[in-house]
Amino acid sequence: MPEISVIIPVYNVENYLEKCMDSVCNQSFGDIEIICVNDGSTDGSLDILKEYGQKDNRIEIIDQKNQGLGAARNIGLKHANARYVCFLDSDDYLDTTTLEKLHFNASSNDSDMVLFKFQTFDDNENVHNRSVEFKIDEIFGDIDYSDFTFTYRDVKKHVMNTAFSACLKLYKKDFLDSFDDFHFPENLSFEDIPFHVKVMLRASRMSFVNESLYFYRSNQDSILNSTANASDIFENIDMVEDFLKEKGYYSELENEFIFFKIAQILLYRISKQPEDYFNRAREEFLKISIKDETKMKKYALNGYNRVINSPTYSDYISDYNKRKNKKSSSPKTSKFSKSLRFLKSLKL
Repeated sequence: MPEISVIIPVYNVENYLEKCMDSVCNQSFGDIEIICVNDGSTDGSLDILKEYGQKDNRIEIIDQKNQGLGAARNIGLKHANARYVCFLDSDDYLDTTTLEKLHFNASSNDSDMVLFKFQTFDDNENVHNRSVEFKIDEIFGDIDYSDFTFTYRDVKKHVMNTAFSACLKLYKKDFLDSFDDFHFPENLSFEDIPFHVKVMLRASRMSFVNESLYFYRSNQDSILNSTANASDIFENIDMVEDFLKEKGYYSELENEFIFFKIAQILLYRISKQPEDYFNRAREEFLKISIKDETKMKKYALNGYNRVINSPTYSDYISDYNKRKNKKSSSPKTSKFSKSLRFLKSLKL
């Protein structure tokens, strides 16, 4: 049995796939299986996978009709036979020491899940600043993370208000197999969110590698730049809320959930969405009771108030344009604007 299963969903990434595959095949830690799920690619991606498969017997290729990222990951999980599992998006790549460092940390800590940092880059290899990632070191400081574990209670803000990507964790397979609902929603955008919340809350021992080991390609075609599937965020929020209430976490994490709900709805740019998105956002915001405003980020509280104080979409847009024109005359850029620009680049 291999030690690590690397699951790579592949869909029309012929321009990036070789770099991704090279980064996995050339890992300093070699006891791995590489499960590539070709999700109905119509370009040359499958041919590239077959070329790598002929050279490396650790590669397993699963070829299926297009079913989406969530379905491809779920298929990969079903085929994973290793002690640990990780996910890699096929237009990203790993540091060549990633799996060695994650495996050492997971083994030395006997952890259910290892969190780690990432770096973003664009097609010109320009590195971007990161505003959303696991900043575990800011909580615990400069310690020996090879001998240190924690639970969600120690890092509550990371349960719902951090990087959700499934790719930024190494999972113990027995941990994933111990629950029957550790799978990704299918036919839904932002499918990482409910999976992330579940694994964070259920892991009895988490650990951390304080290094950027994953290289995340900025994507200007991100859903955050589109109106196509933005409304899927409401379904993901409902799934998270239902899980928190069903499993008894809600009262403990109510403040974190309310911030998560407001921030996620605001993130998909109400001003850029159709009127029905605004109407749904306002409906959801009116259900919220903020018990302690001091625990809310200022941008989220302001955005929340602007929505509920706008009776109609046209009122909201009028107010939005006024504020936008006012800001355009000022050279300052808010922290939220900077964070939003970064998040818009991610393949969430």
